Formats: sequence, C-alpha cells, structure tokens
Amino acid sequence: MNIRQRYRLFLTVTAVMFFSSDMSAQFFTLRPQIIKRQTKAVKQRVMPQQEDTIKVRPMDISFQTGNGMEVSIEKGVPLFVNVKDSLLFGLISQRMNVCLPLDFLKLTSAYGYRKDPVSNCTVFHNGIDLQCNNAHVYAMLPGIIKKAHYGNKGYGNYIVLEHGIFECLYGHLSTITVHEGDAVTAGTIVAISGNTGKSTGPHLHIRLRKEGRSVDPGLFVDYLNGYITQLQEKMMYLRFGTKPDRKLNIENLLAVLQQYGVKFPQIVAAQALLETGYFTSRVCLENNNLFGLRCPSNGSYYTFNSWEESIKAYKDYVQYKYKGGNYYNFLDGIEYAEDGEYINKVKQIAKNL
Repeated sequence: MNIRQRYRLFLTVTAVMFFSSDMSAQFFTLRPQIIKRQTKAVKQRVMPQQEDTIKVRPMDISFQTGNGMEVSIEKGVPLFVNVKDSLLFGLISQRMNVCLPLDFLKLTSAYGYRKDPVSNCTVFHNGIDLQCNNAHVYAMLPGIIKKAHYGNKGYGNYIVLEHGIFECLYGHLSTITVHEGDAVTAGTIVAISGNTGKSTGPHLHIRLRKEGRSVDPGLFVDYLNGYITQLQEKMMYLRFGTKPDRKLNIENLLAVLQQYGVKFPQIVAAQALLETGYFTSRVCLENNNLFGLRCPSNGSYYTFNSWEESIKAYKDYVQYKYKGGNYYNFLDGIEYAEDGEYINKVKQIAKNL
C-alpha cells in the first residue's frame, strides 16, 4: 500500500469515526418531547340554591309496641331524623287540634230530662252544665265564631262556634273574648265563664249540635278527654320508652284487680275507695298506697312506685291469709280496720259498684 492509499484509508476511517460519534451522541441525548397540555381553569356556574323542592310522600306510619300500645300518625306528616321523631311530631300535631272546654271538669247537670232549677218543672235539658266560676273557656276544636251574643235572658252572654258538622254553644258567660267571624284554633280562650242569663249559679252550659240535630255534649267531652289521654300516653311512651301507669279511676281499678287475680274485686275496690276518700287522701297521692298498708316494724305507710303495685301488695300481704268463706267475715276476723263501722261502709260502697 503506497502513501496515497494509506492517506485515503486514514481519511475514510476518520470520517466514519466522526460521523458515528456524532450520531451516537444525538441518539443518546435526544429525549422524546413531552408535551404538557395546559388545562384552562373552567369557571363553573354556581346556581343559587333554590327552595327545598323535595315533596314528602303522604304516608301512614304505625307500629305495635311490646306492651300492646299502637302508635300511629296520619298522612301528610313529614319524616324527620327518624321514625320516632316523625311519630312524635304527628302526635303533637294531633294534640294541638283538640282541647277540653275547661281546665277542670265537674258535671253538675247532665243532658236529658230534669227538673228545671228555676221553674221546678220537668223539662228537657239540651246540654250539660259544668261547674266553674270565672274560668277560662277554650275552643274544643278549630273553627269559626258563628255568633257572639250579649244579653240577660236565656243563655245570657253566649257564643256559637262552628266546627264543620258540629256547632257548639257556650252559655252564661261573663266575658266574651272573640268576635263573630274570628277563626280560632283548639285551645283558644274564647270566653270567661259566668252567671249571666237564666242561671242559678256560676257554671258553663254547653250545647252541641251535629248537622243541626241536638246531641249529648257529655258523650263528646268524655270521648275528647279519652282521646287526649291516649295521645299523651303515646307521647310519653315515645319520649321515655315505657308505658305510663294507667289513670287511677274506678274502671281501671277494677280492671287491675281482675288482672292480678285479686279475689272479690268489688269488695277490695270499695276498700280502696273508702281508704283513699275516692283517691284524694295524702297517702294515696304521695305514696301510691290505696289500702293504708303500713310497715310492721315502725308503722309508717308503704310507698309504691305506682298505685298498681299497691294492689299486688294487698294480694300478697292481705289476701294470702284468706282460706275461704265470707270475705267480710275474713276482714273482720283479721281486724283489718279499727273503725267499728268499717265493714258496713265497705258494703255500702261495694253495693253501688
């Protein structure tokens, strides 16, 4: 190989090395171009919050408790946090739509024929009379004041309330606190009781008509009283989780005596009425003790959690001694009471039960 050929070979090799190194450098230094997409901030249009348009589906809700008490609400009552709250709301709503006419009810003259206190003639009494004096008089149901009359004859000052198919008159009022055409809710004070018109003493006369026909207001007020009591008991059950004690009256007393299997329930009920002065004695009201049961060690009266417990105590501590025969003789034999007339008094009360 001559000098010229060696020179050409040198140039060729040098050129190859040069281009090879350049290409390799480009290959290893090149990076794929990563294009980052720039996202523009999108302005979201915030719509102003509108009124709640959720419609509550009308529904009936009811359940049966373990104690046999059924609790239910009417249609149209919204559900709140839970069913219990909704039930309570429903009961409160129902309670707000009813009210007794007076704070305290004491019947002095019933519906029907009676001897008129002014003329002494037998006439039909088309309402009931409740004892009261300058007492608040309440609307029993929501309604409209149909008439407000002031006068000295007949019913004296009186008002007529229209409750749908019912029409209620309150008579012998001293003051009327509403006007004709007023819309009232249950519990609105519509008047103050008095002694105006044909009256022999302060009282409230209630006349009730259903679709224009006279009906007994006493039955309506009794029903209303029972309905309100049921609502209150259901509300207590929902709030406290326990069924409240039954109201102490003769009917419930006899029912509990039979429930506990007490022998001679009428006689024992008569004892309770005599011992408590018809449920008015201090021992009855403060100790729930219907029979004056005492602790043998110190002579103090037993205190019970409820009046029903005192009936069970009577059965356990008194009747367990009874072995048969005449029950009055049994009571006399164990010297149940110190009063010598005790047995005769019990007999008289039991006869009327």
